[in-house]
Parts: sequence; structure tokens; C-alpha cells
Amino acid sequence: MGCASSQDIGKDKYYHFAAGATTTVVANEMELPKVASAFAAGFAKESYDYIRYGRFDAKDLIATTLGGIVVNYIIKLLKKKKNVEINKEVSKGRLGTIMEQN
Repeated sequence: MGCASSQDIGKDKYYHFAAGATTTVVANEMELPKVASAFAAGFAKESYDYIRYGRFDAKDLIATTLGGIVVNYIIKLLKKKKNVEINKEVSKGRLGTIMEQN
């Protein structure tokens, strides 16, 4: 009988999640595809593990990609919030002050 909440997630999966999240933040700054970059980083790491140790862990790849997906969603929410704030200022005729802030 298995339940997701009762299963132990190895410490390694948290590292993979963090690596995917970090990769996505860097990709965002470099204006690269965010989730694809996290997937590519995870795939490269697992390919290295396969070549070096003979083991490709798909769950590690999923954890890395999931970190990228979560951070990508957060980035989208933050950008949307910023755009809504800018649109409110523009509609009030305060475009000049916004342009000065950037």
C-alpha cells in the first residue's frame, strides 16, 4: 500500500529540485528557455551518471525539471504582477515616473 505522503523523498531529490530552480533563474536572466534549460541540466547530469556509474535516474530528472517548472510559474506570476502595476500607472497618466524608475 503506497501513498505519496508516506514515501520518503531522498535528500538527493531536493538537491535536484534546487538545481532545476537555480538553472531556471539563470536562464531567465540570460533570456533562455527556462523549463527547457532545467530539463537540459537534469538530462546532462543523469547522462553523466549513466556514463560514469551505469545508472540513469529518471526520478532525479523529474525532480530537476519540476524545480524549473515551479520557479518558472513564480517568475510568470511576478512578471504579471509587475505588468499590472505598470498598466495601472499608465492609465493614471504617470508613465513618466515609471520610465524614470527603469
